[in-house]
Amino acid sequence: LHNMEKIKFPEPDDILKEKSSIKKYLKYLFFFGPGAVIASVTVGQGQLILGPQIGAIVGYKLLWLITVSAGSYFLAYLSARFVLLSGISMVDLFAVKTKKGFLNWIFIIIILIFVPMFAASIITTLGKTLQWILGIGHYLFWGILFGILAALLVVLGRYRVVEYTQAFFVAVLAIGAIVSVIMIKPNLLDIIPNFFKIGYTPKQYPQWVLDYFESIGENPKPIPLIMLGYIGTLTVTIVTFVSYTGWVKIKRWGIFKDKNNPEEFSRNLFNIFKKEGRINYLPKSKEEIKKAKLLLKPIAVDITLAFIIVAVVSSAYMIAGANLLPQIKKLPTDYHLIEEQAIIFSNIASWLKPLYQVSVFFALFGTVYAGFEAVSRMLYETMAAVSKKIEKIPYNSFTIYLLIYVLSTGIPLAILGAMGISIILMLSITLLFIGVIGVIIYGMGALYLSQKVLPKEYRIGIAGLIAGIISIILLIIPLLML
Repeated sequence: LHNMEKIKFPEPDDILKEKSSIKKYLKYLFFFGPGAVIASVTVGQGQLILGPQIGAIVGYKLLWLITVSAGSYFLAYLSARFVLLSGISMVDLFAVKTKKGFLNWIFIIIILIFVPMFAASIITTLGKTLQWILGIGHYLFWGILFGILAALLVVLGRYRVVEYTQAFFVAVLAIGAIVSVIMIKPNLLDIIPNFFKIGYTPKQYPQWVLDYFESIGENPKPIPLIMLGYIGTLTVTIVTFVSYTGWVKIKRWGIFKDKNNPEEFSRNLFNIFKKEGRINYLPKSKEEIKKAKLLLKPIAVDITLAFIIVAVVSSAYMIAGANLLPQIKKLPTDYHLIEEQAIIFSNIASWLKPLYQVSVFFALFGTVYAGFEAVSRMLYETMAAVSKKIEKIPYNSFTIYLLIYVLSTGIPLAILGAMGISIILMLSITLLFIGVIGVIIYGMGALYLSQKVLPKEYRIGIAGLIAGIISIILLIIPLLML
């Protein structure tokens, strides 16, 4: 591809050209792939711990947090849309169009500070789950052992292993919570309005919650911080924003559809972009623009399905928590991270408790496995865009170095957690930065720069621009509650 040569978009799949029909839209379900990884990474600690806790404390009143999180999924679409049209990663764009790659360095610093906290919280939760299931050994032993095992699988495994296994890891937990809610038969008229009461913040904990915390000798965390942490579990985080754009290349969607080496093709386009300072290699004919728009359908389907799954499962855990935990006057806390939520499954049938235990293990192990893979991919792409040294390191070698860093810092933090530092607080602060603050910064950069850099014919329209601005505002609203 020479400097001024125009590329041609690949022919879209036949299914994308078919006339509208139920059969066509059912076939669209086969596009669900990278979104499954987003959903499985998202459905984890937050849904199992913070969701039922929030439901137990305030009932249905914070369901609007799930509505607000939709903003991050639209921003993820905008980010992936740019990649599939231009062939250039968003972090590459940030590296060139912000002073000395300023935005890249912000994301790198956030990840390097907070990913060890994520590792500490997941090692703790995974360890406590195994200790609870097996009834022997210290939870740190189990957590560290399986944290190291997950890291080894990331180094030895491949992306497709992550994609295909994650669906199973979360399916049982998702179905169990939904069935439990159906059995509770809550009044939908009590539930639905709360998805739209955006901005409501409880002023204080109910008395029974304060009594419970006092009985276990634990101090309750500030409600706004728990809320922000929970939003961070619902959103597409800065980690999955960047990883997702890497995964869509592997899937060969969009401009990459007929490319044997998507990464090399992307690099070539990036080098042309750096020389020219703008994207002038995209075709301007109506036929090519029409093809380009059709090629975006898979990510629209994929991301929408990811949001629907996360929203339904998150709602189910919050609703189940609201109905079941106040009955037993117990909450998920630092001392009992996952035991009390067993009532959600036991509500269906007492014999389901072991199934819940095993499913929690699979879901958390899936989260740490996919989370490590996603962090590696995100940091590699973000750092390679601003550092020639990193760009020269093979991805597998980089992954090994990063996972050594994550485990060597995360394990001591998990040990500090055992000595009294709050894991829920650690988790909430981590999710606040990687799932709320980082997402707002990324979203603003993606919206502004993609509109500035893409040729006019390929920019999102007025409706898309308004949707992008609303998405950012929705994510800012909860920060105002602090």
